Amino acid sequence: MFLKKKSYLRAIQRIRIPETRDLVHGLRLDRNERVADWPDNFMAEVLSSKHASFFSTYPDLSGLYKKLSSHLNVKQSQVLVSSGIDGVIKTLFEILVNPGEKIGVFAPTYAMYDVYAKLFQSEMVHVGYKENYEPNWDSFEAFLKQDPIILFLPNPNQPIESCFSLEELRLIAKKCLDIGCLFVVDEAYHYFGAESALPLINEFENVVVMRTFSKAFGIPSARLGYMVSTEENMELLSKTRLAHEANALSAAMAEYLLDNFDIVKDYANQINQARAYVKKELLELGVHARGEKGNYLLIPLASSLQTKNCVASLREQKIYVKGPWNAPWDNCITITLGPKDLMERFIESIKEFMRHA
Repeated sequence: MFLKKKSYLRAIQRIRIPETRDLVHGLRLDRNERVADWPDNFMAEVLSSKHASFFSTYPDLSGLYKKLSSHLNVKQSQVLVSSGIDGVIKTLFEILVNPGEKIGVFAPTYAMYDVYAKLFQSEMVHVGYKENYEPNWDSFEAFLKQDPIILFLPNPNQPIESCFSLEELRLIAKKCLDIGCLFVVDEAYHYFGAESALPLINEFENVVVMRTFSKAFGIPSARLGYMVSTEENMELLSKTRLAHEANALSAAMAEYLLDNFDIVKDYANQINQARAYVKKELLELGVHARGEKGNYLLIPLASSLQTKNCVASLREQKIYVKGPWNAPWDNCITITLGPKDLMERFIESIKEFMRHA
């Protein structure tokens, strides 16, 4: 009887996606993860400075907050750690969104935006893209006229990459501020070349920046992310945090990588080099891949049928890619980029497929 209070939740489907990939021999190009495995001694290095009490005590996140504060050049009170960007989005919804209120996001994008809109009974408005991959600014202006309370902007976005400069982000922040709309910039794919909205936190009271340790830092298993905003905003947004925002092992991995940030920069450089290599090889096949600032590429093929066949063919070889996407992008796949030596396997297989397509 008591479950009837939230009966609308019954109409929302949540499915746990089982792991069906060969993680040992497969090439993981479908989930924007770190494609290269970590060295065997990675966890030993992470834990080398930890006392024997590490696993016996509740996590102390003060070290992580201190290192993030230094890394971002903000006060510790401006940061809130969470369970990935996913957890940050949920926090924003549960604190700020009432049923029926309008939320916007540039889409297609990360699926959890729509999930949380349904869970919190808000109305999600998709600011879409034109068929030339450019943002639909008429759609954006129409959204602003609907009295929205939050605009989420992944920068860069995926699968269709739109990447805004700091000045463009500043203009959007101003438009949102004028109508009392929170402007949330999702920087999951920062560190691969995009400008950051962090400077805007000092200029606008309505800006929040979200980041994750899943992409450039390469530890999605840690499920660790954070948001940054003004001290005044964070004083409110931190109210619903858990007793411990993250577990000690996740925090230890993040601290290690912040202390050894050259590891992150080196991997990002490898991805940027691999991007140029893959795009060049695909162009020789007559395929114009799209992507400049992320660890992924959007690859349009001749038809939706060819795209389905390509995904199936690659999967038979334990090369996992994502696609096809929904129309009008149903002729596209996306691939995660890894170091060049790993991407050579993908290029060899796609060339073979195209010869027989």
